[in-house]
Amino acid sequence: MAVHEVTQDLRTRATETDAGQPGRYALRLLGGFGLERDGRAVAVPQGARRLLAYLGVRQRCARSEAAGTLWPGSHEERARANLRTMLWRLHRVTPEPLVEEDDRLSLAAGVTSDVATLGAAATALLAGGAPVAVGPGVPALATGELLPGWYDDWVLTERERLRQTQLYALETLAEWLTTRRRFGEAVQVALTAVQLEPLRESATRALIAVHLAERNINEAVRRFELFRADLDRELGVAPTPWLEHLVQAGRSGSALPYP
Repeated sequence: MAVHEVTQDLRTRATETDAGQPGRYALRLLGGFGLERDGRAVAVPQGARRLLAYLGVRQRCARSEAAGTLWPGSHEERARANLRTMLWRLHRVTPEPLVEEDDRLSLAAGVTSDVATLGAAATALLAGGAPVAVGPGVPALATGELLPGWYDDWVLTERERLRQTQLYALETLAEWLTTRRRFGEAVQVALTAVQLEPLRESATRALIAVHLAERNINEAVRRFELFRADLDRELGVAPTPWLEHLVQAGRSGSALPYP
């Protein structure tokens, strides 16, 4: 099963609900903003999207934090007034509340965020545990960029943080799959990391390690030569001696990773 198919499957299951139960909402922030109720798109006013997106990333925050972050150039009282207006608009969007309000703000219990899904999958992997929902496929790690086309300072910061988290998790997942001899899936996961950051050596190393583990030496060497050419053209540097040693060991048939 392809990575994007697994991602879609997880999103579909996340929005399923029993008949007669309150609607379940899926908030999509990776690859673009979107809100669905039981699989159907929900229209959200443009201004209110910013608050919902912020809570989708932060999960829970103080009112003052949300107001100050979303309206950084406004006076404190004006920012708080803007926040109250956005909350009022959000409460009119759906029959059930999307935001819980007490001493802090958070997404309502019936709202799931793809950022939270990514975070949970990455946390499990980086902590050394088994990937979330690994079965015939892999977790929903290969999702899009956070809120493309948004240029708020907080979005830019969180976008880079999530990109790094995703890369580390993909590399870890490729290694996890390789050690279990699930080479086809491992190659797809490692390729996703390489596509996200072509000049990142650890991503290319994860891909080369898969090819060496499956004794596909020619492909490992080809990938190394492509990476070396890209590095020289773009940055004027060479791969680390460690990576070159890994490939040379593979060529000689010794010290192959994950036997």
